[in-house]
Amino acid sequence: MLGGYRVLWAVRTGNETDRPIEELRVIVEKNRLDVRGLSFRGKRDMCLLAREMLTGPVSHEDASVLCRTYRKNCKYYRTLIRKEQAVLDMFSGPMMYTEVLEKCSRLGVCPYFAQYILLEEADIVSLSYNYIFMEGISWSVKRIVPFSDSILVVDEAHNLQHLNLYSDKITLNTISNAAREAAERGLAKIVDVLKKMYSKVAEYRKILKDEEDMLFDPEDFRELLSRSLLERMRAHGQRIREQQIRQKKRPHSSLYHLANFWLSVFETQGTDGFAYIASRDRDNIILELWDMRSREILSNVWKQFYRVVLMSGTLAPIDAFAETVGIEKYSGKIIASDYDPRRVLPIILKGVTTRGEELPEEMCLRYISLISALVGKLRVNTAVFTASYRIQRELIKHGLLEELRALGAVVFVERKDMKGDEARDVLTKFKELSLSRDYGVLVGPASGRFAEGADFPGRELEAVFLVGIPFDRVTARTKKYIEYYTQIYGRDKGRYYAYIVPALRRASQALGRALRSSEDRAVLVAGDQRYLRYLDLLPDYFTNSVKVVKYTDFGSTLEKFSLIK
Repeated sequence: MLGGYRVLWAVRTGNETDRPIEELRVIVEKNRLDVRGLSFRGKRDMCLLAREMLTGPVSHEDASVLCRTYRKNCKYYRTLIRKEQAVLDMFSGPMMYTEVLEKCSRLGVCPYFAQYILLEEADIVSLSYNYIFMEGISWSVKRIVPFSDSILVVDEAHNLQHLNLYSDKITLNTISNAAREAAERGLAKIVDVLKKMYSKVAEYRKILKDEEDMLFDPEDFRELLSRSLLERMRAHGQRIREQQIRQKKRPHSSLYHLANFWLSVFETQGTDGFAYIASRDRDNIILELWDMRSREILSNVWKQFYRVVLMSGTLAPIDAFAETVGIEKYSGKIIASDYDPRRVLPIILKGVTTRGEELPEEMCLRYISLISALVGKLRVNTAVFTASYRIQRELIKHGLLEELRALGAVVFVERKDMKGDEARDVLTKFKELSLSRDYGVLVGPASGRFAEGADFPGRELEAVFLVGIPFDRVTARTKKYIEYYTQIYGRDKGRYYAYIVPALRRASQALGRALRSSEDRAVLVAGDQRYLRYLDLLPDYFTNSVKVVKYTDFGSTLEKFSLIK
């Protein structure tokens, strides 16, 4: 332990747990330190039995069901009990999860539960938010590493405001699949109830247009769904999952999921901070249980640790952040950026805005002309991050992609339904262009996967154009969120915390994609005159030398300016 305390380093997702341990390894090797670190992963990544028994992608739930069913007789778990000392002997320094997986595979022991043996010896553990913030999971860590004797470091802490830990959703497809499962088992009464539920939910198609939402009242479904009926559904769903495991299939049951969803809905009814949202996606209707209580949940978590360190490049204003995540006593520090102003050209454009329900054709064409001027002048890897998918679609409809391709750019577009593998492929191909004579333009929303979390060092990204400010669309969901925050913080603070600050954080995250070190150079364009109102919410590397340019003078401004190479 370090100074008598362990460090738990929390990252947003399991896929990010290796990064802190990779950096720890560099520090340890450079300074010849005796520090042991562990990248801790869930059962989906660490279950050898799941890799043997199940084909195709395995979810966390799949692996958990498999483990509960077979643990007593699992050869890897039984061998682990005999080889606990061998597991301890393999821990000699910082270890990524792949190394734990490989060494445990050679020993023939369960990698997932081996991690809990290694936890006892680890000085630093990198793990996902869930193992810290979800009460139903965190106990598995704190029984070995008492939180009161630990220092918690939260990476990318700006995500905490929208944690949504106990949210869930079902769709019309969930209901129809659950009805099919029930019919296959001869559960006539349950099939009848599910058919009525399907008809009731499908009625929302008459009320909602595509991408619209509304609040629904759980009481409308009370007559159909008694607690005893839902518990029977869940029990049948569990048996379906167990049968699928025996057949070496993924243990998934829509009947089980649907029953759990409605039990959670009825249990949370009347509790402040939960909302029930119906939304339409093309012909599908989605029912969502939405948990907005990040402040309430987090305020109880911080008290459990000896100390807490929260980090992000976009926490400002710190007072607002602290209040929304339930921190009362704290010391905040903003570290000034060290980017050379001669390498960064920040611009706010006047005469353009995405404000309003619709983006007029004239404004669309104006944006396309400005983006084309930027790309045509620089001919470097560029990201065009739009305020929303709606704005992105409008620009594409009015010819953005054709204009960019006519300039010789290789164009990549983020879609709402893009799968993880496809997104990784797009990212790789876009980055690889920086090693060639070609250049690319990456088009996506500022709230999307490429505008936050992705790193583009050096020539991988040298220009960013933000089309508008990524405010949440004013839907029933947004109004409910503002209403909840207003109830907690008052009218002015409520709207500021729930609506304005998150949008400017998203904008700041998007701008920061092009600047990952002091050696990087970039042109950063905030394409909306409303950014002038929110300069105090933008990063210092942008505001310290920002140029306010009328849209008609954008081309000439680019001509006059040359970034240091």
